[in-house]
Amino acid sequence: MSNTPVSPRRMTALAAAGLLAPALVLTLAACANPLDVVAEVHAEEFADRAAAKDGWVGVTMPAWIPEDADRIRNVATTNETNAVIAVDGGGEPQGCEEAERRGLPFDSRFGSLGEKLPTTVLACGPYELVETEGGWLGWFSATEEGQTPDDL
Repeated sequence: MSNTPVSPRRMTALAAAGLLAPALVLTLAACANPLDVVAEVHAEEFADRAAAKDGWVGVTMPAWIPEDADRIRNVATTNETNAVIAVDGGGEPQGCEEAERRGLPFDSRFGSLGEKLPTTVLACGPYELVETEGGWLGWFSATEEGQTPDDL
């Protein structure tokens, strides 16, 4: 250990760092996943469709989400050009038709499509969906820069 005195400037810097560190920890702790801030995504979770309708962030809540869904989770880029939605429970999605798969989910936190990618999906407006063991996995992938589901 050195007996060299610490300069007043260094003391001020150390004190400021000591005050900022707890603020940074609190800010990151408020996020569901601190890496979401870095990745420029937001994530929400809702108990049912009614709660999702009241709290959906960014764009209009997708109409395909079943009325009787039990749990709805969403992760989307902050510019809304990509989204992945997991729905637990509920009946068939509304307003959908079978189509060739165009894209893939950009985030796998709600599960992956597996090793054998589906060639067909349900196309529900601008969203693509596949049935999962407990519900539905849907995604939106922009085909043009800045495009969101509300644009289509």
